Amino acid sequence: MEQLREPFRFLRNHFQRNHLGIAREVLPLRWKEAILRVVADIVLTNGSMLGAAVIWAVFKPTLFSENPGAIRLITSGKTSLLTYVLLWSVLSIIIFHLHGFYTRTRGYASRYKALVIGRAVSLVIAVFIVIDHFFLLGGFSRAVAVLGWFLMLLSVGGVRLGKDLIIATYRIEPRVPSTAKVKRVLVLGGAGYLGSALMPKLLDKGYKVRLLDSFVYGDSSIAGIRSHPDFEVLKGDVREIHSVVDAMRDCDIVVDLAAIVGDPACDENRRLAVEINRAATRMLIDIARGYGVKRFLFASSCSVYGASQFLMDEFSAASPISTYAQTKVDSEKLLLEVASRDFHPTILRLGTLFGLSPRPRFDLVVNLLTARAAATGKITVFNGQQWRPFLHVRDAARAFMLCMEAEPAVVAGEIFNVGDYNLNHRLTDVSKLVASIVPHVEVAHVDNGDQRNYRVSFDKIHSRLGFRTEITLEEGIRELYEWIKPNHTIDLSAAPQFNNQAMIREFAQSAAAQQSTLRMLQNLAECA
Repeated sequence: MEQLREPFRFLRNHFQRNHLGIAREVLPLRWKEAILRVVADIVLTNGSMLGAAVIWAVFKPTLFSENPGAIRLITSGKTSLLTYVLLWSVLSIIIFHLHGFYTRTRGYASRYKALVIGRAVSLVIAVFIVIDHFFLLGGFSRAVAVLGWFLMLLSVGGVRLGKDLIIATYRIEPRVPSTAKVKRVLVLGGAGYLGSALMPKLLDKGYKVRLLDSFVYGDSSIAGIRSHPDFEVLKGDVREIHSVVDAMRDCDIVVDLAAIVGDPACDENRRLAVEINRAATRMLIDIARGYGVKRFLFASSCSVYGASQFLMDEFSAASPISTYAQTKVDSEKLLLEVASRDFHPTILRLGTLFGLSPRPRFDLVVNLLTARAAATGKITVFNGQQWRPFLHVRDAARAFMLCMEAEPAVVAGEIFNVGDYNLNHRLTDVSKLVASIVPHVEVAHVDNGDQRNYRVSFDKIHSRLGFRTEITLEEGIRELYEWIKPNHTIDLSAAPQFNNQAMIREFAQSAAAQQSTLRMLQNLAECA
């Protein structure tokens, strides 16, 4: 019981410090690893350029009956060899860093990684030639620069791509199911959009499933499984310690889907969003550890990447630009801080979901556009050139199943981007696809202040878990349209029961929203 009292002590201290404000916590920089990679790139860059001069000096006499010598090729102008070495080093590190060599490229697909490396190396040589010509009196041979470019591609690219090939060939991650049989799974917030798609899959695989949900969105989503003999329903709030303690008893795995999901819904009541999405996470962690629960799966979001022009992988720094994304980053950090051999958190950063589930939503971009196209024949796309990674809700449920059944060593303490490369789309591409499926649709494009823009790498979940999506964007849109067609004159995107923001607005005004363990502790801290 001492362990179960820990949440109260932590939460009181937490509220005294933060009063439910969102902490701006930054993950520590992997500086030692980055420095090693920087040093290696400096050696490879200078080795390539100096090697090119030596090779040219050796073979040029054969071609032109003249031997200028390697050093003379480099220092034929008024510039010293040291100046060139410093220039190559500085240019390569700056340009390589801007291309994500020290933060992102480890998660890139091989073909995309080769393209990024080729572009970065080519840019280094191009900028060097320009600087040499205009500022260093053109002392460096252009032929040697071209040869250096080729050698740099071989060295810098070969080291990185060769390492990937060796790891893929000789370090295959285990993918067999765990020998420890999971008996009962607790799904927090399972009556929502994703949970109602996941729980039937769990029951079909023979798991005992316990649901804890406050049923903010109603309970019709579980009507099809309510009578299942292995399904247990508990009504409660994840902010109430007694509800969580009762729900987590005798469970082997916790799947945490309990959250206010989406930027508009979180902005509707920021205090409530922070309580449910972040503050409750600490309590859930402590109670899970107190009960000896080892596996904890957490639903995060690719929106943590914010706005970026690069392909983002699990090593990329999170840059949240909304309350929703920030609460996810904060909860991720809380989970990873306590990862140990006795507690195995796994974080799934989901793409933007779409498709049908037992609890439909029509406030998600694909679902919303499809519903409005069917009802009004007109859709408006905001910031159409922005990128999003999309993911069908049933594929998201499959990803949770794979993580549950993987060996703990493969997923413990890990973050996985969940999706597929062929589902990275611009919003304008989504609108065109909707218009090609729903007849007689007019598309309008509008720009607003929304800065979210991110493409995502999925190599990690592909290689470690063998996960690939099964449902395309086109199939999901057709599925939605067929479901909507019988009531196509009704704009489902405007119906409150299908809109998280509308439902949270109503819930926030209820007595249930105002009463919780977390709210009580906050009030005590404020009075202290």
